Amino acid sequence: MAQGKIIAQEVSRRIVTWNRIEKRDIISTMPNEIIANVLSRLTLKEAARTSVLSTTWRYQWTYFSGDVDFDHSLRTLLLRHENVGVLTKCNVFVRDWERFMSRLQHVLKSLKCHSMQGLRICMDMGNPWKVAEWVKFAAQKNVETLDLDFSYNFMEPFFEMSENIRNVLSRSFEMRALKVLRLASVDVSGEIIESFLASCPVLETLCIRGSKSLESLKVQGEGLRLKHLELVECHILCLDICAENLMTFTYTGDYGKLNFEAVPSLVEASFGGKYCNYLLSNMNDVELYGVLSQVHVLKLELFILYGEILEDLPVLGNVRQLELRIRHRCGGQLDRTVSLLSSFPSISVLKIKFMRTTIWEVDEEWKANLKHEYANLRELEVSGYRRDSCQIELLISIFKKAPNLNRIVVDPLASMHVQRSADVKASIRERQRDMTIWYVDALKPHVSPSTQLTVL
Repeated sequence: MAQGKIIAQEVSRRIVTWNRIEKRDIISTMPNEIIANVLSRLTLKEAARTSVLSTTWRYQWTYFSGDVDFDHSLRTLLLRHENVGVLTKCNVFVRDWERFMSRLQHVLKSLKCHSMQGLRICMDMGNPWKVAEWVKFAAQKNVETLDLDFSYNFMEPFFEMSENIRNVLSRSFEMRALKVLRLASVDVSGEIIESFLASCPVLETLCIRGSKSLESLKVQGEGLRLKHLELVECHILCLDICAENLMTFTYTGDYGKLNFEAVPSLVEASFGGKYCNYLLSNMNDVELYGVLSQVHVLKLELFILYGEILEDLPVLGNVRQLELRIRHRCGGQLDRTVSLLSSFPSISVLKIKFMRTTIWEVDEEWKANLKHEYANLRELEVSGYRRDSCQIELLISIFKKAPNLNRIVVDPLASMHVQRSADVKASIRERQRDMTIWYVDALKPHVSPSTQLTVL
């Protein structure tokens, strides 16, 4: 009896202890180091939601030091496809833009951290009165990544308002921790970029898109760590590159003089626009051939729709992965593409990205007539495919000439969207997937049973 009473008292004591523990705000007692560690593993939106956990956590999110990412592009994409009038869309666009700007400014003013991993702002129209503030904020926070994308993807009424942002970067900004700089629809001169290269000692990635002011650029300097250089939709007249650590290079734009003085580490190159057409006609040029013969990954854009068949091309057995972006009118012959493929007999990965322009009617049936066998080709990736007769003929011909092809991937995402944010690309893929599956049905009878065919 006495023993039973002792047991009952012990149980009662433990229940009281458990109740006290349950009533305590354990979260608030966590050391600041643990709280900071937890926040660093969250997105900014998730970190802000922790303010409801306890009184102590109410303002902890303001010490967030991860990647601050503000992307308005998905909302703009969805609005563009809504079934409402143009005036309604424009009114909603302006209202959403104002809310986005207000929320962005509030968050940036609230953040109290001394340093952060990155700042990314993606919106269809930047605010030139605020962009300079954002760059200054990034410099003060010692960001490792700065990504400003003001590419316009909405509707015609705002085109005149969506001109590139100018004069927002200054030589006075010094970002000692900056590793990645991406600017889209931001006009910067070669002098400003060269100043950034000199004042950002650990910069490894530089991406400039759609800068109208960039005409001349020298990428060089003692101790330059730059590994990735991307210049897209720029109209460079002269580019000098002396970068021992440079691994990937992309240029899309008009013809200009590109001088590759020293790029011993270069393994991937991409060319597009009118410059690529010049390159394809001069692949035997000593300097160009020197670059083409050392890379393992090569990406080319066939800018001219139906130029002459390319002849006397060098054989580039060093290229293991080839990507062709083809501006193609449905029904248009692809002889230029076929002739180009003959230069790359050793590829193991081939990516073909059709960029449709307009409908084109042809009277005669076209035959691909690929001359070479591609014994090393293991993977084929296709995007922009529209069940066009000439596209089908080209792909079937590749199937036949690649006896060891293991995998075919068809991407519903058109190449024009490849630079969009991840959520925008996911939305577009979902929207186009069913139609793409129907397109792919025309290829299935020609695919070997041992080859895996996948629609993303």
